Amino acid sequence: MPSDSYSSDPAQVAVVIPTYNCARYLARALDSVAKQTYRNFQIFVIDDGSTDNTEEIVRHFSSQCVFEKQAHAGPAAARNRGIRISSSPHVAFLDADDVWLPQKLERQIKLLERHPEVGLVCSDCAVGGVKDSDSSNFKRRAVPQGEVFERLVSDCFIITPTVVLRRDCLLDVGGFNEALGVSEDLNLWLKIASRWAIAFLPEVLAVRYNRPDNLSATTSPEDACASGIAALEDVIRSSPQLNRQQQRAVKRDLAVRYYNYGSFLLSSDSARASRGRLLAGWRYRPRNWRALAKYCISFLPPSLRASLRTVRQTSTKLSDVPRPKNYSRFTGT
Repeated sequence: MPSDSYSSDPAQVAVVIPTYNCARYLARALDSVAKQTYRNFQIFVIDDGSTDNTEEIVRHFSSQCVFEKQAHAGPAAARNRGIRISSSPHVAFLDADDVWLPQKLERQIKLLERHPEVGLVCSDCAVGGVKDSDSSNFKRRAVPQGEVFERLVSDCFIITPTVVLRRDCLLDVGGFNEALGVSEDLNLWLKIASRWAIAFLPEVLAVRYNRPDNLSATTSPEDACASGIAALEDVIRSSPQLNRQQQRAVKRDLAVRYYNYGSFLLSSDSARASRGRLLAGWRYRPRNWRALAKYCISFLPPSLRASLRTVRQTSTKLSDVPRPKNYSRFTGT
């Protein structure tokens, strides 16, 4: 991505913090960056059209921060703005309502220095401020190792506030896709994973705070499902370097997403709308006879469809549609 850098001699790490009406949490996030044991960083706070006292909070950290305001455009646009105005060889992301533990940058930069083949390093994180081992995001999930692309397709284990990546990755694949309402993080991580090695540190280096008014919580299931499908289809279109196995993994997950979305629409008496999704699911996985069967059932009269208990028993509520486990969490929406 082109840079409109503020400095000809940049710090090693650009810390990009998007914020939208999140002033009450922002000082805590900034303070966690200020307390890092690794000191060679510069903070870029991107105010995405806030109407609260965000700018006042940032003034208290003015010696460490570059502050930029923009019209409200969403998390992808805000993060891309921070990437463009910085020029550091490494970029780290933190949401304005989350925090880092003191050794986060030190641990991750050391790993990147030792392993030039690694383009992105992430870590485990705690949830909701609980600091014991029970709060580990990976307590009941296997730690990713080796080739991670295929796992990442269906299990987005990369949590945005834990990420440090090389700017070269972004020059390689571009920034966040601003057309995606959510799942823009999954989209970017997959593009990077198709070209670079990804490393995971199995230790808690950040804390996420789940709020009922953040973006992932307020995005409708319909929009979330459509955005997840769009994110994966964009990976296929924009990544000609994907090998056959990687392409199969993406198409397999698209088949599941389309089938579940179409099943929900059919069970909600939106038969016409369900047909395109079910047919797309079948095309991505022709051996999925259920998708084709439900497509045919969608043409039956509503009364007859209602009488088919098997359809009711196998239909999926959209709230149960598998989503990426790490929606791009953006502050304040």
